[in-house]
Parts: sequence; structure tokens; C-alpha cells
Amino acid sequence: MNKPLVSILIPTYNRPEFLRRAVESCLAQTYPHFEVIITDNSTNDDSTRMAAAWTNPRVRYFKNQGNLGAVGSSNRAVSLSSGQYIKFLMDDDLLKPRCLELMVKALEENPTAGIAMAPMELIDETDRRIYPKFYGFRTMQYRYRYQVGDGLIDRRRILQGFLAGARRSDYPCTVPSGLMFRGEALRRAGQFREEADFAGDLEMCMRIAPEWDFYYIDEVLSSWRLMPVGHTASLHREGLKIAVFYNLTRACLADPRVREFFKDDWNKMVRDSLYFCSCRALLNGQAGLRARDPKLIFGTIKTIMREDPNLINWLRLPLFVTHQIWISIFPPVLPPAREEGQAPVDFTSQLGHS
Repeated sequence: MNKPLVSILIPTYNRPEFLRRAVESCLAQTYPHFEVIITDNSTNDDSTRMAAAWTNPRVRYFKNQGNLGAVGSSNRAVSLSSGQYIKFLMDDDLLKPRCLELMVKALEENPTAGIAMAPMELIDETDRRIYPKFYGFRTMQYRYRYQVGDGLIDRRRILQGFLAGARRSDYPCTVPSGLMFRGEALRRAGQFREEADFAGDLEMCMRIAPEWDFYYIDEVLSSWRLMPVGHTASLHREGLKIAVFYNLTRACLADPRVREFFKDDWNKMVRDSLYFCSCRALLNGQAGLRARDPKLIFGTIKTIMREDPNLINWLRLPLFVTHQIWISIFPPVLPPAREEGQAPVDFTSQLGHS
């Protein structure tokens, strides 16, 4: 295998202690050919003082001129990078030691793949692994366990997952800490976009998918920190701008390449894509129930009815909720994802994955 440079990009904001742990997880990588680029939106100098103490020349720190926001800081980090591969790491997340090694190997051996992805464990503020309940009732051992066994995911299948969900697998990973981008794919796609709001990472992956395959590694390669005051937890507690899901979906469906992939059953694909948006929009209704906020509940219903004109989709929503409760009580029994140090096993043929 060649030894291409990997750029690890860490946009940060007022979390110096988590940033220290994130950088340490980078420096512990078994793959040595990388640079760490930190772009700092912080309103104080704590991270600046910490960065001054790092002597490893692979770590490069840049204080932004003012707060560029998450999107601006991420785009600046990309512009400062020179790696053939780009690995984002959120400033409160961690990488497993073999993360770069395995993701670089996957992309080197699969030149049609623009993104490598892997499942993520969940950790608390002390780095302890946790198994929280998402959506009120489903215990999560991992996030983004896409399939059992490693494998190349062709662009039609990955688009199917992004647009209409996957029948036999989890959603494709879009959390930046769980991905590695081929630099060519990311730079050709252009910058992250402000209008994508909280779903900027999803929007970028959907932009890349029509042109590139994805590669899935069935090993836990990163840790996603979940805290009660964190951004993700706040979104699920207070509600999302759910119109974003419909906007991103329609933008993807407008791509002629996407229409070509699904030309044999285009009307069904459009209907199923809007239904999937409506299923995700129901998260807002759940947040409204927890908060006893009728405005949020009725706003969610109003948005679904406005954005999705298919009556059959409205009738299917109760079935979706029932199915989610059922698989939460009786989850499918699958071999676990590999943990650090375990040898790879390919179960793909047994489960019928392509």
C-alpha cells in the first residue's frame, strides 16, 4: 500500500479539554502519515494556550478571525489541508487507534469509493462507553451499523439509503467523525453549505453519492460523545427544522444522475423519499410530546402535510411507528460489529447484502 497523507480536520469551539483528548486520539494512530489541522472559533484563548504546548509538527493550529460558525470553520479547514484523504474529527469525539489505517486501506483498494464509513460507539463526558435509548425506547449499541461485514456499497444502493432509508440495515453514516473522504471527491463536491443547516454533513454525502461508491468497514473506529447538553441532544429535545429534510431530498432528486439510477420506478422513488422525510419529521412530534409543547406537535403535522402531498404516505406513518416499537422490543439478532483487535469476518453473502 502507498503511504498517502491524511488530513485530520478538527473545527473547535470553546472545548479545550475535549480538544486535547481528540488530538491525543489522533497522535495514537497506527497509521503515521497524517497532519492535524485545527480551526478555532473559540471566544477565549484556552485552546490557543493549549495548542502552544503541542510540539508535534503534524499538529497545526489556526485561530479564526472571529466566529466563522461550524460551516465556515469546516470549509476553512478543508482549504488549509493538503491530504489525499480527509478525515474530519469533531472536537469532542475520539478516533480508535486503527481508524486511519483501515480507512486508508479501504479507499486505496477501492478507487471508485469516495467515502469510507464505519459504525461509531457512544461515549459520555468521561470517555466511558454508554448504551443510550434513542427516540425514547430503542437502546443503541452503535450508531450507523450499516450492514454485517465489510464491503463496497455501490452508489445506487447508497442513494437508496439516503433518500428512502434501508430496509435491512441502519442509515448510512454521515457524522463526520465516522467518515473518511477521498480528497478528490470532497473538493469536487465543493464547500459545505450554510443553507443545509444542521444537516450539512448529510447534504455533502448526498452530493457525493451520485458520483462515488462508499466503502463500509464493519468495525467500531470512532467514538461519538453524547451528552445531555450537546448539540445533537438539544436538537432531538427541542425540535429540528424538519423542512430541511424535504429540501435536501428534493435537491438530490433534481440531479439528472439520480433520476437515471431510478428511472425504472421513478414515481415510487419520489413517493418513498418523501415518506422517509415524513418519518424523520416525526422526531419533532416526539420532542413535542416530551416537552408537552402542542405548538411543536401541530407544527410538525402541518409541515408533513405541506411538504408531502401523498395521502398514502400519511396513512403509512402509524405503521412506521408500530414497526419501530416492534424492532425495539424484538431487535434482529446479528453478529456484533468488530471491536478493536478482532479479525474481519465477512457475513455479507449470508445476509444477502450486495
